[in-house]
Amino acid sequence: MIDVFDQQTLELSLKASNEGIWDWHTDSDQIFYSQRIIDFLGHQNTPPNIMTHPERIVHEDNIKQFKEELSLSLKKQDANRLRIDCKIIRPDGKSLWIRIRGTIIRDQDIAVRVVGSMIDISKRKFAEEMVAEEQHMLRLIIDNIPLQVFFKDTKSHYKLVNQRQTEWLGKSSPSEVLGKSGESFFSPESWQATRQEDLKIMTTGSPVIDAIQKEQWPNKPDSYVQKVKHPWYDRSDQLLGTYGIACDVTNLITAKKKLEKLALNLQLQNKNHQEELMLATEIQRAILPDHSPEWASTLSNWQDKISIDTLYIPASELAGDFYDIITISNKQIGFLIIDVIGQGVRSAIIASLIRGLMEQAEHLASKPALYLEEINNGLTSILNKASINLFASACYILMDFESNKISITSAGHDFPLIQLNSEKSIHPTKSIKGPSLGSIKNAHYSEITYPLENVTNILLFTDGIYETSNSNNKKWGKKNLQLEFNRTQTSKTKSTIDHIYQEATEWTGHAQFKDDICLLNIEIVKNKS
Repeated sequence: MIDVFDQQTLELSLKASNEGIWDWHTDSDQIFYSQRIIDFLGHQNTPPNIMTHPERIVHEDNIKQFKEELSLSLKKQDANRLRIDCKIIRPDGKSLWIRIRGTIIRDQDIAVRVVGSMIDISKRKFAEEMVAEEQHMLRLIIDNIPLQVFFKDTKSHYKLVNQRQTEWLGKSSPSEVLGKSGESFFSPESWQATRQEDLKIMTTGSPVIDAIQKEQWPNKPDSYVQKVKHPWYDRSDQLLGTYGIACDVTNLITAKKKLEKLALNLQLQNKNHQEELMLATEIQRAILPDHSPEWASTLSNWQDKISIDTLYIPASELAGDFYDIITISNKQIGFLIIDVIGQGVRSAIIASLIRGLMEQAEHLASKPALYLEEINNGLTSILNKASINLFASACYILMDFESNKISITSAGHDFPLIQLNSEKSIHPTKSIKGPSLGSIKNAHYSEITYPLENVTNILLFTDGIYETSNSNNKKWGKKNLQLEFNRTQTSKTKSTIDHIYQEATEWTGHAQFKDDICLLNIEIVKNKS
């Protein structure tokens, strides 16, 4: 077992990350738990040894996997790490997820001792489950909704249809529909009416909402649909065509009550969809550092060394930008900013994956290049298996007050803006960028180091702040961002982030940005003039 000094040292080192420590000699039924572990295991007395009696702690659904992973790690002679995530049951009946990590000590290839840490990861597991469920629900809606869903290009050729729309057009497979227009299915009168409607929507930009349309067919009776149709734009606001949903209301035209009930059901579905999106949004924001219970403590612990200021404004319900602040020790702190390509559910899911990979790579947080390499390898492996072509840019800063240096590593991300105390103007943003996260397996990253005493201020940012455009479609740009950052260093009338955000909104003429806004400013307190 570890002595009191070692225990206190480890407890202090892990306090900021909310972890507890444990120590187990494999030939003993006894195990040492730190107080943090005892607290979240919920036992009034010393909890049972989870390694020798998992059935007394681990949830029954995870016991088999727990035993297999433990046994494999101990028996495998070249294994020196124990990694288990499992669900546990407390004596009060409450369940939670814990992450167990350990270092295996061997004597002549025999595992004799395992020392490691445990942490409650229930919030992260819950967030992952909610995001996964959100994606599943959206997919279920598309595949099973009793409505016709379609996307058409500017020539009214079908680009995407669901099975309901396919069958409505008299075909069995979407491949029989794609690339064709309504001219191939409807009567000339219906086709011309639909084409004129598409042209009007694309010209005016005004949607058609809950319209009743009569559809005439060459070889079957007329039918009626209730439809919603919108202009279809890409992320750059380029017109691609139209999209919409339609519902067969042939039997409801003469039954007003049924028609009203259907409209009510559609509205309810839309409302439920929005509520689910809002729930996912709340989860995303809740796991940002400044929303955590430890945020005030983090600011207090570092206030004599640095001042931290943040701004996070997602452009939609689900965002791909986020940041994290990692307290490694009382002398080392890391700052990470991430920008996942695109917006919406897909970007939010990738952001969730990266958060999980950050947890796994946290033991490398004091080594910026290796830290991003570990995250990149994990993300690339997942995306390749899923055949998903997405990536994320990232920039990680390590402030080491013991060695008095700042190390910066970029994965395809804009280099932070840096103010040096020996210069009046902004330091040139010279950097060595590595590949974006998720784009290249086994990519290597480089670090740029600055003496801590030379730096007064650092600004991390995502591209949403400088890519915002005004009414003339002119972007604010990096040069304006650098200029306004430089001005704040000579005039401290307001915070750096407040000043930059005000200048950007004045440029656009409004506070609605098309991309996520994420800013993280770190001011070195000891270098204040």
